[in-house]
Order: sequence, then structure tokens, then C-alpha cells
Amino acid sequence: MNKLSLVLIAVMSLASPATAYPQDNYPNRPITIVVGWTAGGGADTMTRLLAKVSSKELGQPIVVQNKPGGASQLAATAVVSAQPDGYTLGLGSASFFLIAPNIRKLPYDPIRDGTQIVGFYTTHYGLVVPADAPWKNWNELREYAIQNPGKISYGTAGIGTMQHLVFERIARKDGIKWVHVPFKGASDTMASLMGGHINAAIQGPTDVGPLIQAGKLRMLLVLNDQRWEMAPDIPHILEVGYDFSSFNVGSIWGPKGLPEPIRSKLETAMTNAIKSPEFIEGVKKLRQPWFHIGGREYAKMLQDRFEGYKQIVKDLNLQEN
Repeated sequence: MNKLSLVLIAVMSLASPATAYPQDNYPNRPITIVVGWTAGGGADTMTRLLAKVSSKELGQPIVVQNKPGGASQLAATAVVSAQPDGYTLGLGSASFFLIAPNIRKLPYDPIRDGTQIVGFYTTHYGLVVPADAPWKNWNELREYAIQNPGKISYGTAGIGTMQHLVFERIARKDGIKWVHVPFKGASDTMASLMGGHINAAIQGPTDVGPLIQAGKLRMLLVLNDQRWEMAPDIPHILEVGYDFSSFNVGSIWGPKGLPEPIRSKLETAMTNAIKSPEFIEGVKKLRQPWFHIGGREYAKMLQDRFEGYKQIVKDLNLQEN
């Protein structure tokens, strides 16, 4: 045996325990999914549903950890700085991947420094006001906002979220000046709206559905390109004269360098979970549309749309630095 062969054997003996063994036995302990919003909101609830069903596929518990703040940037920092061993994952959103890096300078690139695993929900946002508000429909609120600059305040889950971007696009098109109030999550937003601290809020069906059905909220507009099944009489944004709509996908992602065998195993297990009767039924109860997209396909979608959102943020002058 020559010297080169001996060197190769020595290198392989050192590398194997650190790389192949963890992958071959993955997962052998609990997995954590970090969520950048408060507990109880639509994104958090959907993630907990996926975690519950996927844990049965993987044979290990999946723990959801909430790290709200900075439009999910605190949570993202925890993901990109984690070891790429598959035990620390995150809930990502199109808002974070496409908008946040174009608004402010981040210490990482959320697309290049991450690994997409699977997309499992798409958020349909609705604009709601308290049931006793004077505006009965979207046109009434729009006209009031135009005639009363700075009088309307609206809440979202943070600066740079898709709700924020779409509503500011409306303001630019119509010459409206209203006040954006960012919160750490849906539960905080809804508490402020119901307490009379803001005039309107933009949230998903999981968050506002029960309050609409209880007669406590009135929905005025859907910000996506489809009407809600639970509110079929409420128009969507394209039907009231705008040429843009909301786009937001919730995905599970991990740090850069996640080994493909681990990424693939996670995607397969979570895809099986997403297609299971238990998950589908859970989604219906949460009033969410069923959705699935593979990790690689979603990663390409983000790359293809990035420059377009960069221009939108620039046009709206939303950059913080």
C-alpha cells in the first residue's frame, strides 16, 4: 500500500464519524422549529400542526420555539447560525426572504444562507375592521382615508411583511397617507384592534375567522387574488381596481450546508405529513387553503422573484438604510 492510500484512509477515518454517522441515524433526538411570531397566530398554529404530524413520520418529537420580533429576523438569526445538522429549522415566509433584505441590511442573506425544505401553506390576507366601525365596505374606507390623511391606522405582523408592502402599494397608487403600526404577531395585532387602539388590521383566516363569524369583525377586502370561501361576498384586490396582490408562502427551512440526505429525508417526511388526512383535516379547521411546494422549486421561485420585490421596495421608498 503506497503513502497516498494511507493518507486517504486516514482522512476518511477522521471524516466518517463527523458526517456519515449523524446523517445515517438522523434524527436521533428532538428537532426544533423556530417561529418568528407569537404563539397562537395562524403561522404558529400551522407550524404546530405540521410538527405534530411530521413527528410521526420521523419518529422524533418536533418542538416549536417562538422567537418573535423584527418581522421574524430574530428567529432567522437562530436558524442561519445553527449547526447544519437538521436539528434546528425555521419557519420562513416570502415576506422575510423577498422583502426584509431589501428594506434593511441584514448580517446574512436569507436566500443564500438558507436551505429550503418544503412549503406548506399560503396566507390569504384579509383587511378587517371592528363590526361597529363606520365603514361598511372597502370603498367607504378608501374614500375616508383619502379625505383624512393620517387618520387611519392599520396593524400588521411587522415592518416588511407582505401585508405592509401591499397596503403601502395601495397608499401610493391612491395618494393615501395612513399610519402603519407593526406588531410581533397576529395575537398582538388583534388585541390592539379589538381594544380600539388601531382602526384596521390585515390578517389571515385563522386569526380573524372566528371573530368575523362571531359578529365582532367586518371584513372589507381580500388582498390575494381569490375570494375567501368563508366570506364569498367580499371582493379581492384585483376586483376593486388594483393590478397587484399579496403573495406569501410559509416554508420550513434550515441553515446553509444542510446535507442533502438530511434535507431530503425532512422533505419526504413533511410532504407525507402535508398529504395525510390528519393534516388536511387540520388545515380545514384552521380555515386555511391546502398548499404544498417542494423545497427546490420554492427556492427557485424566491430567486426568480427577488429582483422584482427589490424594485417594489425601492419605488415605495421603504429602505431603512
